[in-house]
Amino acid sequence: MDNLGQICSAALQQYLSHGEARGLDIAAALDAANLDAERIRQPDARIPGVSFQTLLHTLIDQARDPLFGLHTSEFVQPGSYNVMGYIAMSASTLQEALSKVSLYEKLVGDMGTTDTQVTDNQAAIRWQCRYVQQPARQHLIDNVLGSWVRYARWLTGNEKLAPAQVWLEHPRPRAALVEEYQRVFLCEVRFAQPCSALIGPPDLLQQPIRQPDPLLLSTLEAHAIQQLNQLGVETSLGQRVKQCIQDAIGHSLPRKETIAERLGMNVRTLHRRLADEGHNWQKLLDEVRLHRARQLLCQSPAPQAEIAEALGYSDIRSFQRSFKRHTGITPGQFRTRHKSDL
Repeated sequence: MDNLGQICSAALQQYLSHGEARGLDIAAALDAANLDAERIRQPDARIPGVSFQTLLHTLIDQARDPLFGLHTSEFVQPGSYNVMGYIAMSASTLQEALSKVSLYEKLVGDMGTTDTQVTDNQAAIRWQCRYVQQPARQHLIDNVLGSWVRYARWLTGNEKLAPAQVWLEHPRPRAALVEEYQRVFLCEVRFAQPCSALIGPPDLLQQPIRQPDPLLLSTLEAHAIQQLNQLGVETSLGQRVKQCIQDAIGHSLPRKETIAERLGMNVRTLHRRLADEGHNWQKLLDEVRLHRARQLLCQSPAPQAEIAEALGYSDIRSFQRSFKRHTGITPGQFRTRHKSDL
């Protein structure tokens, strides 16, 4: 069986709470997964992913609910995401909260990875599930996307908040289940998609969070970094800067002053600490833009001028020169070689 990593005990509670509310035999499910009831209640406990998968399969079998994962999202709380949930509460906008997810989601567990892609016309928040076995995979995807939407509604105080579309990789179910998906997400839900994601206009991410607290945010992030270090997860400043650039990049060039402020330091300190790690701002910016350019050229039919603008280049020629300098070929040549990926 593949190594499924670990998850934090806090993330497990959502499923147990739902199971208890439905009258499921939690003790039997824990026993089947070889999990100790006392141990999983401890806030610092880490649960093997294989055990979590067994627990999830047992609960799904008991519940006989094809949307068990989706319905479990009703039980999401700040603590469901470990300290990351409280970090999101302290951010100023949904976009800032999302920028923290990619940095700290390892604290919640190894179930999957999140990435956010923003263009002038669309924001896509994608989740790639690490679990392969069904039915766990489908229920995890349903739960994660459902929990994101419910938590975002709570963070913003807007119970009607919804993406324009939800994409799910699994096949389209019967009509009654499609209606239930739409009831939860309050939008069109598309099935058999190439990825699982929330899709909406970019300004959706600018929704303000009810109680932003920059000072608390800085304290919580310091705690999160300490926890990641204890788990042996590398959290270099270079990695965090690249993630911030990736989250901020849009129709204009991310400013180093803005990124430095987000990371709780001034520009001089940012430059000095990056130099200590052997990095510099321009190199990291170029790496992020090159990576995103490759994605857009492969996955989007957008004209090169539109891609150049989305990545913050002054004009299409600057984009083309930069791309060729780093890859040895032009954007057009790169796209031609990867036509099969479109």
